[in-house]
Amino acid sequence: MNRLIVGSLGLALGVAAGCASDGSTSDTVGSGVSTSTVGDETVDQGPPLDSEPAIRPGGVSGGQVTVADIAVDYVTVVPEGFEPGDEAPVLIAFPPGGQDLDVTRSVVEQTYRDQAVARGWVVISPAAPGGQLYFQGSETLVGELLDWVDTWVTAEGGKVHLAGISNGGLSAFRVAGQNPERVASLLVFPGYARADADQAALAALTEVPVRMFAGGEDIGWVVPMEEMAAELEELGGDVELEIFPGEGHIVEVLRDGVRVFDELDSSR
Repeated sequence: MNRLIVGSLGLALGVAAGCASDGSTSDTVGSGVSTSTVGDETVDQGPPLDSEPAIRPGGVSGGQVTVADIAVDYVTVVPEGFEPGDEAPVLIAFPPGGQDLDVTRSVVEQTYRDQAVARGWVVISPAAPGGQLYFQGSETLVGELLDWVDTWVTAEGGKVHLAGISNGGLSAFRVAGQNPERVASLLVFPGYARADADQAALAALTEVPVRMFAGGEDIGWVVPMEEMAAELEELGGDVELEIFPGEGHIVEVLRDGVRVFDELDSSR
């Protein structure tokens, strides 16, 4: 069902048009373990190129894993008490803008962390290696990245949820279309299937709940999102589009992640 909702709520992610940095600093300590400072909190980035996950129960961590001989930086959130091998709902969150590590970490801190910890979700947000976005080539790495995730967390239902903001929303549609059998739900704010190949792949997503959010002033994105939602509905898909009047490219109401995880939980 395509649901067009007009509301007055609004999300500031602290990233202008989805691509600002949080001004973090980074250094190396001990035996090559990298740490970053986000606000007042130190985020352990884990050992470089370590196949073991960098996780900190109840908080944010990050590391680097080699996928298809390419180093991929990532940020994780796991709930309190989590141990490798545990079962949990898993969210792969694609970052906005240039998908660099600073933006990735900032969005995880601001939007995903608190609700993921409170609701028992595992979040993995991969930065784009070498600046090659996840709809411009790096999407080919996601299959093996998901295989790696499977080595340390048992995804609830055997599938992962995908989310993305702006360029991350485009990435989420690209990845979902290429891996529909591994996707439990898809949520973008904003995002749509932009390329012809992505639009052709919509037929494979009719069994995947798709939730879309956009700011009413973001006409360049709203129009194609409306068109795509209508196409997916015509194919028999489960799709809902919500537009917030007065909001721009970044929708303010989603900042705290509450609405995001409400939708994710409803798709479990």
